Amino acid sequence: MQRAPTRADYPWTLRLVHEGYSSIRVERAGRWFRFDPYQVPEADHQSILTWNECERAEGLLTAVSKALTPRVVAHPEVLGWLQSLGPVQPGGDEVDGVRIEMLEYEPVPYATPIEFARKTKAALLSPGMAARRLYKRAGLPKVPPVIVQLTFPDGRRLLHLNCSLHQWTPADWLDEVVARFGGADWVLAGVDYQEEQAVFERIQAFGGKQVLLIDLLNDTRAAIGLPTGILTPTVDRLKSIGLDAYALVEGASFRVE
Repeated sequence: MQRAPTRADYPWTLRLVHEGYSSIRVERAGRWFRFDPYQVPEADHQSILTWNECERAEGLLTAVSKALTPRVVAHPEVLGWLQSLGPVQPGGDEVDGVRIEMLEYEPVPYATPIEFARKTKAALLSPGMAARRLYKRAGLPKVPPVIVQLTFPDGRRLLHLNCSLHQWTPADWLDEVVARFGGADWVLAGVDYQEEQAVFERIQAFGGKQVLLIDLLNDTRAAIGLPTGILTPTVDRLKSIGLDAYALVEGASFRVE
């Protein structure tokens, strides 16, 4: 297995950096990981795509178009689609000593009645933006999003729940995921618009040692004229019941000594 140059002098156990849109960089001693990179990843970074949304694939699409052969872990159909566009180095279920596990989930319905009205209004106000997004999405494979767990060589785990926690989350799926992935050292969760209460109720079952609510949607929603949410009130509620909770938004980072 090829290994990245070890950053032996990296000063912290872990550092998470929010790069905008859905892009989260995971820094460590060894290969760095990039969830849904919006910018072109560096050559030795391992990218992980959690869905087929065009913004999540932006950095990798650019890398593929420039024949940079990015390292990618993704749903098999998404990976195949990327490989049809240019050179890609597919990763397996273990990269640089880090075990990668993925599990599909059911996202929030694309358009509840209220959200459909919002999206219709946004498209009417910004028809050019709507057309560009539809064009970009046209060739994307229709596959479910995934949650991802990284298990590091020392046994500590990072669980990226994506936007899987919402009022429509199936109870049996939640039970399965808690049994399989519960007790992770770091639990990351996106919060869909107006799904704060559902996230608050469901994330408690995971027993994460540290919980980070991450902004995965606001950049995209703002760009197409949709209302956005804030994470701080839900983080404060989680803290009030004893969870070690934090918010991670664009430009911010979270460091583990």
